[in-house]
Amino acid sequence: MVNGKRVALITGASRGIGAGVAKYLAEKGYFVHATYLKDKNLIEKQFKGNPNVAMHKLDVRDEDDIKSVLVSVKKTSDRLHLLVNNASVDYKIPIEEMDLEKWNETFDVRVKGTFLMTKYSLPLLKLAKRPTIINITSSWAHETQPSFPAAAAAEAAKMNFTKTCAVALAKYGIRTHSVNPGVTRTPLWDPWGVDDKGWEEMAKSNPLGRNCTPEDIAKIIYYLDSEEAAYLNGEEIYINGGNHLKSL
Repeated sequence: MVNGKRVALITGASRGIGAGVAKYLAEKGYFVHATYLKDKNLIEKQFKGNPNVAMHKLDVRDEDDIKSVLVSVKKTSDRLHLLVNNASVDYKIPIEEMDLEKWNETFDVRVKGTFLMTKYSLPLLKLAKRPTIINITSSWAHETQPSFPAAAAAEAAKMNFTKTCAVALAKYGIRTHSVNPGVTRTPLWDPWGVDDKGWEEMAKSNPLGRNCTPEDIAKIIYYLDSEEAAYLNGEEIYINGGNHLKSL
């Protein structure tokens, strides 16, 4: 049983943003439950031997998987202070080429997964002091994305669900926020063949002259879960150096 630590559950934590957030929170004294979908070796490279991290195989689309992981969380930690819904999938496919299978997968992971994780985590969140839900979302919820129509539509749904939770779950003391990262160099970008020069160009186009990092995101999540942010609820935080303002 974990005593005296805040407990976090992070989906999609085998790499990229999820792994960065999990590492940061563990360093800050949290006990972290980190989930992965397929690559056990990858997540073990990140966290094997870390006494503050427990690893769980989880498909956020599967109710039985979610229930099983939360049984383990309860057994180990008794309660849950912070849920970070980070699991995601992207397909760069225009509307006329998008098939229903990939469209549904995008919504199942991004939207249904967020809903199911939230629903089944509530009993453990209600037991905790100052519980928080953070949904990793995207400015795509407010933008047209011709190359990523499924992801843009799913993010709009997830954003509104986040705001709904902020109001509906406040009666339990649960605060819900969305965190919108800017361009972050993670393996999620690998299929699109962005080379070093491409990353440099994206950094140059940012008002602050650099791209986002997983640690940038982790620091905001840590703050939103802190006592200092206890009266914040339903916030939509952009972590992109002000890049979203260029289109206004």
